[in-house]
Amino acid sequence: MMRNDFTRNNIILLASLILIIFFYPALSTQRVLIRDLIFTAIILSGAYSLDFAKKTRTILIVSGAITIVLAWLDYLFVSDRLQIVSFLSFFCFNLFITVFMVRHIASSQKVTPTIILNSINGYLLIGVLGAVLLSMAQLLQLIIFGSDSGAINFSGATAAGLHDYLYFSFVTLTTLGYGDVTPVSAFAKSLTIIIAISGQLYLTILIAILVGKYLSNPEKR
Repeated sequence: MMRNDFTRNNIILLASLILIIFFYPALSTQRVLIRDLIFTAIILSGAYSLDFAKKTRTILIVSGAITIVLAWLDYLFVSDRLQIVSFLSFFCFNLFITVFMVRHIASSQKVTPTIILNSINGYLLIGVLGAVLLSMAQLLQLIIFGSDSGAINFSGATAAGLHDYLYFSFVTLTTLGYGDVTPVSAFAKSLTIIIAISGQLYLTILIAILVGKYLSNPEKR
């Protein structure tokens, strides 16, 4: 694939992430359908966002196809257990993409528009992955332990949706900590710690890498 194709796919990935984060909560109808459409766009654009090795891309395409099928099966046959499997597959696929984005940024020779897009997409993906993990923790708490309170306490919300988990994930990721949503179970508390630490480490390490590459570029001296 050409470099322009990677830039275009990263723009599509960024647009999909912005849709799921900023515009999805404003929707009142067909949320699940729109969520799965956006998830599909994230998977397809993510698989072709970087110049992966042939074997790596094959693994991504196969795992991405499985994730898309599971997402749409969950839409057709509503089931909490199927939703957990679908979310777990989506999490693993996008975690793989995020790790390779960081590796690509670290190994690149100079800062380019594609690298900047990779950096933004990686940070937003961490927030989305955190939301998926938190929603799985809530579902597992309800299914396995049969708890009425759930793993997370949403102030003033009777039935939390993906938008609530996105909100909680990004509030934790940025360490704002408003306190209106709180983890209850031990597993949910551990997840919030992981999300908060991941956000800070990503920003500090990535900014150091990007600044170092920019300053070391002979064209900028």
